[in-house]
Amino acid sequence: MLFIPTPTSKLKPILEYYVETVSIRKRSYKTEVYRIKALSSLLGDLVFNEIKPIHVAAYRDKRLATPHPRDSTKTLATSTVKLELMLLSHLFTTAITEWGMEDLINPVEKVRKPKAPPGRTRRLSPAEEKKVLRGAWRHPNKEVYAIIVLALETAMRQGEILSLRWENISWQKRTVLLPLTKNGEPREVPLSKAAYNILRNYMTPLSEGRVFSYTSNGLKSSWRIFVKGLGIDDLHFHDLRHCAISSLLERGLNTIEVA
Repeated sequence: MLFIPTPTSKLKPILEYYVETVSIRKRSYKTEVYRIKALSSLLGDLVFNEIKPIHVAAYRDKRLATPHPRDSTKTLATSTVKLELMLLSHLFTTAITEWGMEDLINPVEKVRKPKAPPGRTRRLSPAEEKKVLRGAWRHPNKEVYAIIVLALETAMRQGEILSLRWENISWQKRTVLLPLTKNGEPREVPLSKAAYNILRNYMTPLSEGRVFSYTSNGLKSSWRIFVKGLGIDDLHFHDLRHCAISSLLERGLNTIEVA
């Protein structure tokens, strides 16, 4: 029997309905499934239209005090909890605007959201950059060196680099096309001389197919081992993007050109 969400339904089946009808169409589908599991676990037995700001606030505080799954000495990031609350808020908005629950009140709107900590400002020092590049050059997997150079030269994100395909590289224009980026729009990325040489001469160009064999989890694991072996503290792969953006600005490009 087809489930039809109503104001008197419990939250758990409504969340399941949301996954099947809304989340399934999003690029963030897998991530949303994990967020919904947390919401369902703590709030799932509540009747939808009986959820009050006090319930949402209690959920927020409970999650903020939850140990991090990969480091029990830390608690969940405020950004994680904030995204869960945003998802719950969107669920209410969808119910009001699309599921015929016009009289429903969104309790999340009245709850104070966790403040995100200041963004990371970690950059490689010149000595660290040399150390990283030398270490990557000696890495048994040659892809590591190519990936790091591309990150430092183009400011592409990890996922964008790993999704590169040979058929999307224009050797004449010295650009690479990213058909699907974080904001959902295609983007053409110029290749610096170093980035061009890495793809054209260091790697082995093909007519089509993926440039790199690494998966996201595989690179994350390799990166942790690689950085630890170099003895460099608190360096995330994403920090290379920050370094690249700062470098482009220091070379005289304005913010619009960098964007």
